[in-house]
Amino acid sequence: MQKKMNAEINPFVLFAAFIGSAIIALPIRVYQLLAIVEPGTGFWETENFSVYALYIVAAVSVLFCVIVSFLCREKLSRVSAPGGVKPVVGLVSFIAVAALIVNAVTRYADFSDLYFAYTGFGGLSMREYLTKTGALSMAFEAFFAVISSIYFILYGITAFNGKSAAEYKLLAVSPVMWSIFRIIHRFMREISFLNVSELFFELCMIVFLMTFFMVFAQVTSKVNGKGLEWKLYAYGLPAAMFCLICFVPRLIVTLLGKAELLTDNSPIEYCDLVMAAFIISSLVSRTRLSVAPAKEIPETEGEEESSVVSD
Repeated sequence: MQKKMNAEINPFVLFAAFIGSAIIALPIRVYQLLAIVEPGTGFWETENFSVYALYIVAAVSVLFCVIVSFLCREKLSRVSAPGGVKPVVGLVSFIAVAALIVNAVTRYADFSDLYFAYTGFGGLSMREYLTKTGALSMAFEAFFAVISSIYFILYGITAFNGKSAAEYKLLAVSPVMWSIFRIIHRFMREISFLNVSELFFELCMIVFLMTFFMVFAQVTSKVNGKGLEWKLYAYGLPAAMFCLICFVPRLIVTLLGKAELLTDNSPIEYCDLVMAAFIISSLVSRTRLSVAPAKEIPETEGEEESSVVSD
């Protein structure tokens, strides 16, 4: 029964669900920023049907991706032949480098502002001050953004030349560390994330990014990654959806000339859009290989080729 269900489900239904949820969620979020979110603070001014509708769409999308990815885990775990060239993934990887550098510069500037604002107020030591204000986590976020940019350069090169990225085991963890420090300084804010929707969606986005990149590091580096490919979809597609929810509505509101309506400390971050693009391009390239008819492999070469996993 399980195998029959696995054979009948087309993994591309995951992308259809992702597109459908984005089409519904993004207009709702734009409306909320324009009408029912308090400018600056980000608190709800009122909670109407759109609030529950957006949460329901997000929750259903996440559950759908997790369940269907698990049911399709055999298809999504198929190996691909060596020499898989992925030019789109390579191009997006190089764009991610630029976005990460921008993120690093921005976060370092934020750290510098807080660092030079220290006056010993409240009897706090410099270390206590930097920790409590989140400045220290911002500095580490900037650092790992730079390290992550190096990883994306190398990964982009492997995507163009078709070689394996397994040798970059340590660097593969850098996007995970970047995500960890992104979320730490948000937790340092003395505000209820349940009542500030922008912060809530940012936390959801970073959690899924963190789990996606953890699995991505295991699979691409071939470190206990066998059979985990389905988790790339289970975590990656929700991460991409939350990235779009955090980026697109803010951009639209800004283009409408109403940037003053945006929440403080939640500006437009281009790395969110680029991470969504990287996830989708990577998963689409893997899905095309996973649903393709399996090629007959000679017995003498079967063992060697079966060890090569699509990056």
